[in-house]
Amino acid sequence: MLLSLVMKQLISVVTILAIVSLAEAKNVCDLHLSQIKMIPFEGSAGVDPHYDALKAAGKSAVPCLIANVTNTRHKPDPRPIPRWGTMRMTVGDRAVYMLAEIAGVDTIKMLPRRYRDLYKEIGVYARDEYLHDRRINRLILQRKIWRWYRVTYLPLLRKAAT
Repeated sequence: MLLSLVMKQLISVVTILAIVSLAEAKNVCDLHLSQIKMIPFEGSAGVDPHYDALKAAGKSAVPCLIANVTNTRHKPDPRPIPRWGTMRMTVGDRAVYMLAEIAGVDTIKMLPRRYRDLYKEIGVYARDEYLHDRRINRLILQRKIWRWYRVTYLPLLRKAAT
């Protein structure tokens, strides 16, 4: 009886801690994603504190980053590469870049063949073209990333935890 009561309390505490850590990860993502000024080459630390904070949050920030893929609020391009075309970067674009940095998701492989072929010619700008060509493309990519998260990423996390 006492053991049962202790187990219930322990489960309650663990549940509360999990909820708090998820809320903190969401807050880290929401606080820092739109504030990033520079996403450095090769993931170098110390260039931008907001970038560093998201990198430090690591895998706990991944769900929030995926949720932000469809965020179309305009922000300057944080990448140290020349601009492409007349498109304006968004918070969602930053989320896609950070997902590649933190979780290693290769969103180029998730693009339709036309954009994958375009990638061979213009590199990462092909992903930008896809995200900005049609409004629905962000939602389509977000759904593919959520599927990748459930099918590939979460099982890897579970396997690593055991």
